[in-house]
Amino acid sequence: MEQNVVEPTVIEGRDIIVLYGSETGNAEDIALELSKMTRRLHFKTVCDEMDEVKLAELIKYRLAIFVTSTTGQGDLPRNTAKFWTNLRRTRLNNTNCLGALKFTIFGLGDSSYPNVNAAARKLRARLKQLGATEFFRPGEGDERHDNGIDSAYLPWSQELREHLVTDYPLPGNLQPIADDIPLPPKYHIEFETGNVFPTKSLSEPPTPSSDSLQPEPYPPTELLDIPNSLTALVNSNTRVTPTSHWQDVRHIELSVQAEKKDISLHKMLPFLAGATAVIYPKNFPQDVQTLTDMMGWDSLADRQFDRNRSTLPKKLYPLTTCQSALRDLLTHNFDITAVPKRSFLREMSHFATNENEKERLLEFTKPGNQQEFYDYTSRPRRTTLEVLRDFPSVKIPLRYALEMFPLIRGREFSICNGATSVPPTFKEDGKFKVELTAALVEYKTIIRKPREGLCSRYLKHLKAGTTIKISINPPTSPTLRPENMLVGPETNRQGRPLIAVATGTGIAPIRALINDRKAAGIKAPALLFFGCRNEKADFLFENEHSSSKQQSSRDEAVYWGDNVRVIPAFSRDENPTQVKPLLPPPGGVESETETEMTDRIPTDMLEIVEQGKNYVQHQIKKHGYEISRLLMGNVAPVICVCGNAGRMPERVRSAFEDVLVEYNLVSGKEDAKTWVNNSDKVVYWQEVW
Repeated sequence: MEQNVVEPTVIEGRDIIVLYGSETGNAEDIALELSKMTRRLHFKTVCDEMDEVKLAELIKYRLAIFVTSTTGQGDLPRNTAKFWTNLRRTRLNNTNCLGALKFTIFGLGDSSYPNVNAAARKLRARLKQLGATEFFRPGEGDERHDNGIDSAYLPWSQELREHLVTDYPLPGNLQPIADDIPLPPKYHIEFETGNVFPTKSLSEPPTPSSDSLQPEPYPPTELLDIPNSLTALVNSNTRVTPTSHWQDVRHIELSVQAEKKDISLHKMLPFLAGATAVIYPKNFPQDVQTLTDMMGWDSLADRQFDRNRSTLPKKLYPLTTCQSALRDLLTHNFDITAVPKRSFLREMSHFATNENEKERLLEFTKPGNQQEFYDYTSRPRRTTLEVLRDFPSVKIPLRYALEMFPLIRGREFSICNGATSVPPTFKEDGKFKVELTAALVEYKTIIRKPREGLCSRYLKHLKAGTTIKISINPPTSPTLRPENMLVGPETNRQGRPLIAVATGTGIAPIRALINDRKAAGIKAPALLFFGCRNEKADFLFENEHSSSKQQSSRDEAVYWGDNVRVIPAFSRDENPTQVKPLLPPPGGVESETETEMTDRIPTDMLEIVEQGKNYVQHQIKKHGYEISRLLMGNVAPVICVCGNAGRMPERVRSAFEDVLVEYNLVSGKEDAKTWVNNSDKVVYWQEVW
């Protein structure tokens, strides 16, 4: 039974705006949670992405809360670009234009990046430069903490609430709206009278293959009218790892059709290094049916809704090629299999008719119970559908569903082909090819349940010949553009040397970069350290390498193209192929025995290798002499690090710092850190996920 809804009281001058910048949705989730908190304190609250608000509108508010993640090389998210550009206008300097604004800010960061929380810090500094003052201390979260962002966010948000209650008290006997009382919904859906569609027929199941356990109904192929998206035809979808390998890695080729109005795309092409393609997955029909059955929506699922009378979320794009029903929204727009956020469980509690279930749901959301919440949701990767099944008394009213279920967000994949595969005719007909290399998310949890990511499941069964919608996002940094890979006067342009480090599918943007450098005629030397588990299983794009045997059958010099020396690190092979390092000849003597060569490697650089470890950071240390020669050249090299987040980026960076110290380019570790951060010495670009 639905509880009575309480409307916040309108109080003159009591308003607040919550603005967010978000790439993956985490900052948006926090912003929405904070906006609900301020509504319960009877603030007239607006919550929106930064790009939707102009500065002239911002200064109308008494208070502002900013929430932003950091992306790329310390940049603000894409949906803050217009706002940030306006905020940085030179003519605003010394104007005190934000003097009436009071604000606070929370940043979402990841300490595996060197510029952790740089976006929030830059935004905070600029707001203060323009006269804004802080009404509450800033907060910063770290995704790498044991409890993730929550470790900093939960205490910060609780303190913020207490500060608002104390410093901005409610008049008279008015009290905050209790957490166990639902607020009025922001959206609603109105159905057409009498228009009921026949239940949507399920698409033909994919042809059974050796790596699919059983065929299952596939999502419908209708296309959403997503702004700035492109139509793409799937040419091929090939598994490139053996079926016996633990991970299913796909190489997907798409034929894309652009239009002349896609000006930004025309400016970017033919160079694709660092660019990403956004894939928009869909839910599977049986999951949608499960949800409608559990919630009691089956009688409404196939009724046409009136778009003009319905209020839908901004980023929800209904089908345009046919009339839409609730089932279409649940299939194409709402993420119903995600691991639920804490706010979802709190909203569920409002509609639990069983008191024990209600109490249990509220327990998960209380401050101090982060570990219990984590153990129930994130640790076993329990899905929204499974959580709803665990609390059968919860029946979400349809008018709240549009607000509670998160929208399906496009998943970004690094484009792995470059300029050499973009035909010259693109300028005329707008046709070009995009290649993706995607590792599918499939695993078993601690409770031994198999899991598949929404997009992984979608891609796994994406058949050749299917037409889909994609978006192309430019690189987060101009570092990889060919014009930035060349330095010096026009009459004597020199290419920057490249030191690339890739693990797993992190090879995708590196492959695109190698293609772009080749197309631009850059012949500067390049080293590629590529880490994977097994030489025979996931040495991606090995067929594009050429080998020249050295003295030992297990020592190979592997090249990608004419000038990219490949140094692999196979972490799980018992006797992995090793590339012999180039070492400085003692006394000018060019030839050494293998023992003498080993003796020339600094002891601490051999220590971990001798223990049997074989990761990219160990190979960086082992090949320190080659790296040092590139670092001390006349042209500052580019270092690119791509692959899994976590410990790898930090350890790779530390390995480069160790090389600087060991080969006497700097006097100590602190000087090495300064060197790596100095763009006059080296351009360091990192893209991890």
